[in-house]
Amino acid sequence: MIKLDIKRQRGKNIMTFLHAIVLVQLQRIEGARTVYSIYHLLKGKKSSQTIQDAHLFNLGVFFQTFPNLQRNVFDEIIHDLYQNGFITQQDELKFVLSEKGCQELAVFFEKDTFPSYLNGLKYQDVGIIFWRRLTLFVQVLSNSIHDIQKYYPIVRDPDTQIWIKSFLKQSQFSKQEISIKLFHELSSIFKQEPPEKPELFLIRLTGNQQVGLTIEQSAEYFGMEYTEYWYRFIHLLHFMLGTILQNNSEYPLLFSLIKDSHQSVPLTNSTKETYLLLKNGHSIQEVAILRKLKTNTIEDHVIEILLNQVDLDVSPYLSKELETEIIQTAAIVGKKKLKPIKEVIQEVSYFQIRLALAKNKGNGNELN
Repeated sequence: MIKLDIKRQRGKNIMTFLHAIVLVQLQRIEGARTVYSIYHLLKGKKSSQTIQDAHLFNLGVFFQTFPNLQRNVFDEIIHDLYQNGFITQQDELKFVLSEKGCQELAVFFEKDTFPSYLNGLKYQDVGIIFWRRLTLFVQVLSNSIHDIQKYYPIVRDPDTQIWIKSFLKQSQFSKQEISIKLFHELSSIFKQEPPEKPELFLIRLTGNQQVGLTIEQSAEYFGMEYTEYWYRFIHLLHFMLGTILQNNSEYPLLFSLIKDSHQSVPLTNSTKETYLLLKNGHSIQEVAILRKLKTNTIEDHVIEILLNQVDLDVSPYLSKELETEIIQTAAIVGKKKLKPIKEVIQEVSYFQIRLALAKNKGNGNELN
């Protein structure tokens, strides 16, 4: 259970880093979704709808950045924001920022820089895997070079333990040599002008005669509110992942920790199955029958595929002429909702509207 310290004072207002992150997301969705769309996004719910929202509202950076967030804690945050006058209620479970909320948000990120390297949708589970493997890796290597045979592993996850044992067994280098390589690679990354203090990361590592601090202990050590420390830590972690992936030849050891788990296009498992069937020539209707799913579900998968800029021929469902008409209409009536577009082009289906907007997302056209 996450316990948030909401006593952080900013002038006369009370707001944690997570409060500010929620405000950013509410500002971007502008009442087009309920507040629980934000909750699912922060948790990293791997549904087509949540992933579509991440793309379409430009919220992908926040995806799965607070996986342990409890619903009652989230409800308290929404309550706090409402009680402080930062948000106003538009409809049931739909809120928008007030003028006061916009001002507070601007002031907040003047004092606390927005985590610009954050990219939850891109890294998702790979960040968790990387952290688990690296922390256990450091502990194993540290104890080994000090000839310590008995200790409690800092990571109890069986898959992580198996991976470390397998890696060390297959490596052509000694543990001493691996330790030196790891030290140099980590030192190199932290010399690349990281967006946060490396100590935020290093203080949580466990080695011989050193026990890494917990999240709570780390936050207290740096004098930070819990959720600020958490986001600063994740920010640094994502910076590291980006640096490793972009320069994997310079960081071969660190890259080995993630190369089997990183995917350049983060589709959900169900969508991957749909994609393979579509690529094999099956129609949407045929895929629905083969997978025993509703046609609407398969259509959701198609939108997710397009939003991830994966190559897929949708010409059987959307002509180039109709696509152009939809985009032109959306530019006039707005792209926040589908209904206004449908009212102008009455013969078009909602799925065709979604297809056109998803295809053209990279050109500034977004389906919200």
